[in-house]
Amino acid sequence: MIGGKSDTMTHAFFAALLAGTAPVATPAEPAVSAPVADEAPAGDILVTARRRTESVQDVPVAISVLGGEALEQKGAYQLQQIYQEVPSLTVYTSNPRNVTINIRGLGSNVATANNGLDLGVGFYVDDVYYARVGQSGFDLVDLDRIEILRGPQGTLFGRNTTAGAIVVSTRKPTFETEASGDVTIGNFGLFQGRGSVSGAIGDKVAGRLSFEATRRDGFLYNTYQKRRVHDFQNYSVRGQLLFTPGDNLTVRFIGDYAEQQQNCCVPILLGTLTNYDNGAAIPYNYAQRTAQFGYNPPLGDPRDRITDSDWLGPIRMKQGGVQANVEWDLGPATLTSVTAFRFWHWTPRNDPDYSALNISLEGNQYDRQRQVSQELRLASNGKRTIDWVVGLYAFHQSINGWFRNEYGRDAGEFLIAPGTAGLTPAQRRATLEGTFTYAPSKPETDSYAAFGQGVWHLTPAIDLTVGLRYTQERKYGFYEQVRGGGSPLSTLNPAQIALRNAYTPVYARYTLDRSWGDASGLVSLSGRLGADALVYVTYARGQKSGGLNFATLPLASDGTPLLDLAVVAPEKVDNYEVGWKSEWFERRLTANLSAFLTDVSNYQSTIVDASVVPPRAYIANVGDVRSYGVEGELRARPIDGLSLYASATWNPAEYRRYTNAQCPFEQRAPGQPTVCDLSGRQLPAAPRWAWAAGGSYDVPVNDRVTAFAGADYAFRSSFYTSYNLSRFSLVDGFGLANARVGVRSADGKWEASLWARNLFDTLTYYTRGISENGAVFFGLTGDPRTVGLTLRTRL
Repeated sequence: MIGGKSDTMTHAFFAALLAGTAPVATPAEPAVSAPVADEAPAGDILVTARRRTESVQDVPVAISVLGGEALEQKGAYQLQQIYQEVPSLTVYTSNPRNVTINIRGLGSNVATANNGLDLGVGFYVDDVYYARVGQSGFDLVDLDRIEILRGPQGTLFGRNTTAGAIVVSTRKPTFETEASGDVTIGNFGLFQGRGSVSGAIGDKVAGRLSFEATRRDGFLYNTYQKRRVHDFQNYSVRGQLLFTPGDNLTVRFIGDYAEQQQNCCVPILLGTLTNYDNGAAIPYNYAQRTAQFGYNPPLGDPRDRITDSDWLGPIRMKQGGVQANVEWDLGPATLTSVTAFRFWHWTPRNDPDYSALNISLEGNQYDRQRQVSQELRLASNGKRTIDWVVGLYAFHQSINGWFRNEYGRDAGEFLIAPGTAGLTPAQRRATLEGTFTYAPSKPETDSYAAFGQGVWHLTPAIDLTVGLRYTQERKYGFYEQVRGGGSPLSTLNPAQIALRNAYTPVYARYTLDRSWGDASGLVSLSGRLGADALVYVTYARGQKSGGLNFATLPLASDGTPLLDLAVVAPEKVDNYEVGWKSEWFERRLTANLSAFLTDVSNYQSTIVDASVVPPRAYIANVGDVRSYGVEGELRARPIDGLSLYASATWNPAEYRRYTNAQCPFEQRAPGQPTVCDLSGRQLPAAPRWAWAAGGSYDVPVNDRVTAFAGADYAFRSSFYTSYNLSRFSLVDGFGLANARVGVRSADGKWEASLWARNLFDTLTYYTRGISENGAVFFGLTGDPRTVGLTLRTRL
């Protein structure tokens, strides 16, 4: 009985059923341009996932939308914080250069970032693709919204979006004068200031200037250096000019610069092994190595957050760029041009041995990246029988990189076992002390694409979407490695020279040049079930570009690199998805659900050759993987002032075929296999279960002041952080709680709030692992409980 009591009871029962059981994964809170608490959820959340502005509920794509105001209220300005809102998204980092971003378990192998390869999750800011994952590690400034598109997005968003895309939109200049700012103070010496001002410069010109500065002391104590480390400093500025020379033409110029500095990223030592899993003793284990120096590493409770590294940072990272976004309304269609230049600089100072011993003086990869891109799109206006968009895309990237590895005074005795070739301790020390390798490289990428997508409205209720993109890509560059420093060879015996050659191999310069051409696309059929429900079924074909290994490849018998292993073929992705989007009770309840299956062939994964000293890591195609599961979301406003959400995903992503993985260290006892079959095992960085829930409540104190409170909780089941699934890389399941409480003026002009992140001080890890040098296992911890006060004003 439509609209009657029976129908109302059915809706209530169905809503309760969903609230208790349905996996979920989209907007944590509405994307809005005013404080979330003052905005009714009935308003449409607008996205540009199909390169035109439309309601998220009308788009047959699994999308999570996070509003800028909602994120500001929670103090979430980095991807490492934002990912808690979206269970299908995984973000963690071993250092700012090596950020793992996965959607549905896919997108990034957990290896160190390789300059000759790209990730499978595209990161875009104001329509510009950011090519290096480190560019996503800065604080985000003046956000309007973040759209997280799940599944292959290769038709409209282009290169390397086989797992999805993160699309960031910042606030545009306004002709009406507006200004906002906030100041935050908190524990660990946190101080943050953010501000933005916008307004007319002339009749046809508006400008916007935004800035952000954050400083925080470290949350690890270094007992060797007697200071706190893992501190953080981030500075960003973003300027915009908006020209409107005519009613049908807008030109938006954007320039930005950001700089980040940290003294990091050293893991905490958690323990040591003396035996392999089969009981065999580990020869020259970590305890034996450190004992000869009288050194006792701080192996204690990880909650103590103690390290004793003898060298930390600072690590410096910079990025910036300029772009011009032009939109010209031609009547039947709109022409869009996006022209951009960007740079990214990475200057690290790591301590590769994680200890107070003087083993490694340096082990760092330095990068200087440049990219230019041009995109042209022509999209139909209004709603036609067929809505369409076509376009062209060009991209160039160049990375000047160099790796330097230098051994300290303790390296020879720590790395070379006593009794080796009859060497004395002094001879072992002299073998490596002061020696270094220097490896310059310059990978470059040229990428060109043509694309088109059409939405055919078969009936008023049924749409057929077809998209196709063809990409032609070339990658090329060189790599070499030279040796220097150390005691003169004339002072070393043949055994010492052989050991030095093994630990500091020389690679003659080699060049690589490969091209690939491939098509990606999608077919989607969607239909409306009344005014407030949409169902869809989609097939998408994606591809992640091939790559080139600019690294220490295995050597042939004549000492030359095996260049056949240097070329990595493109990944191929087939994605199947069905989904349902609905709104109930006059849009006070939104319920979305999707199920997906993604097969990946030629999966790009890490290979570690542990048969040589030191081990060599490179990337190769290892086989097939599969990601499948169910996800969904609930968002509700049962009464005025109360907003609730819940989201979850079940995703048992796995290696379907990976027969040649290097076995974990703990299994590689002498005489045991060194190659393991991981087929059927869980993919790294892919928790099987993840969910998030939260809400906020506003209550007027009087006609001038409103009080508010909010809380959210995010849980992830256990996952591995090493490609070969070492049991020492397993991160136990954990949940993080955040809370906030405050007051704001009824007109939104001021606000004061107290907040806490990781409220219960849960111990979490960005990554865990075990060292090949003697079997010490370690973990890089997440942030402890942080609390603070934020004062915000808006004019």
